[in-house]
Amino acid sequence: MAGAAGLLAQLAEAASARIEGREARLARHLADAVLARTAGARTREGRALAALCERLDPGLLGQVAADASVIRLTEIDDIHRPTAVTVSALTAPVAWALARPHHDGADLLRALLVGQELALRLGAALGGARLLMRGLWPSLLVAPVGAAATAACLLGLPPDRLRQALALALAQVPRAPGSFRGQRPGRWLLFGQAVRNGCVAALAAADGIDGDPDLLDAAWLQGIGGDLARPDALQSPELLTEGLSIKPHPSAKQALAAIHGLQQLLASGVVQADQIEAIEVHVPPAYAAMLDRDPPSTSRLARLVNVRWQLALAALQPDALDDVAREDERAGDDRLQAFAARVRVLPDAGLDALYPAAFPARLVVQAAGQSHERRVTDSPGDPAQAFDDAQLLDKARRVLGPQTPLAPLQHALRLAVDPGALHALRGDMGYADSFAPTSPAPPRPTP
Repeated sequence: MAGAAGLLAQLAEAASARIEGREARLARHLADAVLARTAGARTREGRALAALCERLDPGLLGQVAADASVIRLTEIDDIHRPTAVTVSALTAPVAWALARPHHDGADLLRALLVGQELALRLGAALGGARLLMRGLWPSLLVAPVGAAATAACLLGLPPDRLRQALALALAQVPRAPGSFRGQRPGRWLLFGQAVRNGCVAALAAADGIDGDPDLLDAAWLQGIGGDLARPDALQSPELLTEGLSIKPHPSAKQALAAIHGLQQLLASGVVQADQIEAIEVHVPPAYAAMLDRDPPSTSRLARLVNVRWQLALAALQPDALDDVAREDERAGDDRLQAFAARVRVLPDAGLDALYPAAFPARLVVQAAGQSHERRVTDSPGDPAQAFDDAQLLDKARRVLGPQTPLAPLQHALRLAVDPGALHALRGDMGYADSFAPTSPAPPRPTP
């Protein structure tokens, strides 16, 4: 077993990851984050949260916190299934905020890769997606570290200062956040603040402040993840970012396989929505209760998680699946409620072997006196059905509406090939001081 300082060094090694050949994929996930930020900023909850973050901190770091919060509340941002970490929400706002005149698109994409890879490796080492069963939120746990790594990369910190930034970020890792209830749950605010804290860690390290390089050890990992902790995951032989999924609709990822299964049955014509008498949704025991815990009348979040409600939308109001706002006007719809009541969610131990590499579902649909079954392991946007640029832009048109200009997404997609794209993207994200591409580079920190 490596010593304590060795584990931190192992985590930091991911900062050497190379982006060559991965630029298009990284840019696509960045564009997906731009889409989520645009959609989230239109919601009542997103506007209120962004205003609060600005009041708390009217500076650049307050904007980072606001963007991270708004992206994450959409439930349409990307996710890594084995760890359940939503990496773009914790790295993209840092990247477009801290980019400077001497950076180009490749610099920003590399910072994203570094931040995302470190966040995913820490998430895997803590225990991955199964942490959710223990009341832990993997994305919140790793947010300070992923944000610090992204910021450190853009700040040009040498390896020794990067390790200090990570040590400072690790000291700010939150533990069990508790259960979130109410119309404005605090989870999004806490997530945004965790991302902000990671930025502070990197800026402090750049200023010469040190953390505790011995903090990250097996005992620290086990103190959070218990028997799920896997220190060896800090040194993955492959890039974990290769396993990222893009969501086709705003929804908890755990519900998307069931939604896709019903969509397939309806599209095939073997099942008619008005003939459906009952649906059984079989899912791994790890998240069966989550998908049926809160009724849709409880909150906007419940309307993004409750699989019975989302299957009702898929069958009767499919366009509503792309509505990020999910305001409560449909919650009292008698037809939707009646359909949702015909859906049962069942834990299926037979699917557990697939989890968390996949978030599967097996649907058994009774319609017109016949039974139809569909098992779904991968849904659109997963690595096995990865989106290309055209599919991402189609998602944007569905979510944002056909009249919404897609130039911000195009700027993100062209970062690696268009010298002016980074300047334009920062302007799209609301940075009034967006730099000119020809501005001189400031001096870089020295070791």
